[in-house]
Amino acid sequence: KMIDSEFPGTILLAEANQWPSEAKEYFGNEDEFHMCFNFPLMPRLFIALVKQSSLPIKEIINQTLPIPKTCDWGIFLRNHDELTLEMVTDEERDIMYSEYAKVPKMRLNLGIRRRLAPLVDNDRAKLELLYALVFSIPGSPVLYYGDELGMGDNIYLGDRNGVRTPMQWSYDRNAGFSRADNEALYSPVITNPNFHYESVNVESESRISSSLLNVGTER
Repeated sequence: KMIDSEFPGTILLAEANQWPSEAKEYFGNEDEFHMCFNFPLMPRLFIALVKQSSLPIKEIINQTLPIPKTCDWGIFLRNHDELTLEMVTDEERDIMYSEYAKVPKMRLNLGIRRRLAPLVDNDRAKLELLYALVFSIPGSPVLYYGDELGMGDNIYLGDRNGVRTPMQWSYDRNAGFSRADNEALYSPVITNPNFHYESVNVESESRISSSLLNVGTER
């Protein structure tokens, strides 16, 4: 209530890696969190892509219980941590590892530390399909910074830092993120040829009508 009255337009988003029946408790009686990430749905979007079946998605949506009318589920594909596989079966986890994390360095804890575009080998059709699902499934779509551009990652950085590299604003020095010396950045910018900041950045994609950024914005 304090957030609603003193900071109108601000939301509280719960990051609770739980089944919908448990996570819905964070909504309270319309007086606690406004939104909660739908964690079990996230890996099943990728599993559905591999199986070419909507069943994994339907199974979770059917478990999404009624929630207060002022609250909503956060529908997402990636965030600042690893793509957690805690809420899947052993068989589903094997599918995720074999399809999306073939190299051991891509794995962390019980998940996959990769950004969205590298997960699908920068396949434009798959990216657009995944975004279409996120924007059509009941809930509020949540995008992780840079994924609207198709930013890459750096699996050679420790822990989860590989998916937390500087936002790529332009092809200028340090991707337009900072004018500081390279050594002063909290993390190096992406220079992988397939995702280099000189080509994958807000300024460049804004000028191309068919870019992932513009197509996603139009939809």
